Amino acid sequence: MKINREWHLAHPMPRNASLEQRLEWHAEHEVNCGCREMPSAIRKELEARGLIAPTARSLG
Repeated sequence: MKINREWHLAHPMPRNASLEQRLEWHAEHEVNCGCREMPSAIRKELEARGLIAPTARSLG
């Protein structure tokens, strides 16, 4: 998919990001940009916290 360059420039991942910062960044990224899939470990953590719905891919 295509990168949302403007979003990426305005929302850089913090250097040495904590888990909480990474979760927040990837959740926002999923909504605003389609350049790549969310890492599976991040997706599973967000699912475990009930912040996003599981996908068929993450359940497989």
